[in-house]
Amino acid sequence: MHYLFDEFTMDTRNFELTRNGDTVALEPQVFDLLLYFVKNPDRIISKSELLDKVWTGRVVSESTLTSCIKAARKALGDDGQNQRFISTITRRGYRFLGNITIEDTSQREAVGEMITQSNLAASQESNSACAFPIEPELLEEKIVILVLPFSGTGSELVQFFSETLYEDINIHLARTPGFMVVSRNTAAYYKNTRLDSQQIASELGAQYIIDGSVRGMGDNLNLSINLQEASSGKIIWAIRKEVPTKELETLQNEIILHIVSAIEPEINRTEFATLRKRRQVDLGAWELYRQGHAILGLKGWSEETFSECADLLRQAITKDPELAFAHAYLSLILAIGHLVGLVTQPDWQEEALAAAEKAIALDSQDSDVLGYAGCAFCDMGDFSRGIRMLERAVELDPSNAQGWAALGAAQLRTGKEEGIKHMYHGIRISPRDNRLGAWGAILSRGLLSFGKVDEAIEVAQKSCAFDDKIFLPRIVLSVAYAVSGNKQEAKKAIDDARRIRPGLNQEDIQRFVQPEEMQKMAEFGLLA
Repeated sequence: MHYLFDEFTMDTRNFELTRNGDTVALEPQVFDLLLYFVKNPDRIISKSELLDKVWTGRVVSESTLTSCIKAARKALGDDGQNQRFISTITRRGYRFLGNITIEDTSQREAVGEMITQSNLAASQESNSACAFPIEPELLEEKIVILVLPFSGTGSELVQFFSETLYEDINIHLARTPGFMVVSRNTAAYYKNTRLDSQQIASELGAQYIIDGSVRGMGDNLNLSINLQEASSGKIIWAIRKEVPTKELETLQNEIILHIVSAIEPEINRTEFATLRKRRQVDLGAWELYRQGHAILGLKGWSEETFSECADLLRQAITKDPELAFAHAYLSLILAIGHLVGLVTQPDWQEEALAAAEKAIALDSQDSDVLGYAGCAFCDMGDFSRGIRMLERAVELDPSNAQGWAALGAAQLRTGKEEGIKHMYHGIRISPRDNRLGAWGAILSRGLLSFGKVDEAIEVAQKSCAFDDKIFLPRIVLSVAYAVSGNKQEAKKAIDDARRIRPGLNQEDIQRFVQPEEMQKMAEFGLLA
């Protein structure tokens, strides 16, 4: 759909604003704000309506709205004095003054689909043909979870552990699809207020509250954590645990994982209930999706595991054709599997494109769906559209580690060094993610491409240590050692890759090696 006013056109399929045919740069949230104005012209729209409709399910301040209004005006050539399009109505809100003409582009997009199918039939090697009609709708309301800062009473160690526990639980819950976790800065604002937790949750629109405490008691630490339903005050899950202080350093990660693994089932059950409010959901389909999602981390990367994962996702889709997560993840599995040589079925690209389109048609504003589909597009060679999807994914949910990692990987593959920063960020906010082995391999490959050999070796070593079942980081580690001139360590790394993938051949290695590096590998006898 195109919305035309004066010299401007808003393209909702490609998330673009153009002025006389030239693209005007807009942040994703500013685009959404301007689109809401354009869809509601010539009426007063209050600040509360904008915050509710454009930022549905997320807690933001009026200063954020003001900043976005300013950015939208700047894009249109307006400012605080010259208000040709966005007019401020004192004490009431804003009004969009442009004369809107709507152009239906559905026929054009249907032609584009025909061209795509023709391209698919003509060539699988280009990996660039794709039709991805997107009509951004308003964000669906999500379950909002408030994690209150944990209290820590005792030594500096107690305080440190309390803060670490609080941060890690925030990070893990923020990665759960379908949920919004109130930012730590917002939650911290209420730390010293006299409001009780239910009042705070009411102000922030949260349905669930997690609070906790860590207290030093002699030689032990006492942990207490509760999961509470905000509306009723009912505690639906709780844990009390005593830990010897002297064992805290060695047990810290285990404790955090134990607590998170106990909370996540409750969150998943809540997610099912939320989805069922929107429509009937087959819980068997969701379970198949979850199995497929976990299988690569459990069994490693091979032709068999990728095939098993794809089959589970197809079964989930058969049971529930409207499960967007399953369609999106299937598109990613097929695309990345083909990229690394583990998916070889002839029709992989056609199936991957169809799955990505269906996922977006079902839910075009879910961060995880966009993250998976955007990554799939990049892995199929359409970086322009894929990167836009990934940028939108992390804008919608800044805690989407997969979105950040995929965005960074796509940027690295297109020669942009900022991808290093984004991959590091994705890894940092999800430090126990079962995909870290693969992410580390891609990051190490990117570091190597920018001449950061020592750093590439360090990252690849950590990736190998994290996952003993994935061959990718070992190939990259071997390349990095070869580039550094360390033949012995390069051979150890490639031999370790062959331990995991006995049939490893020159074609497998070439996928991750530049021509000049390949020559070095050959000189060291690492390709045999």
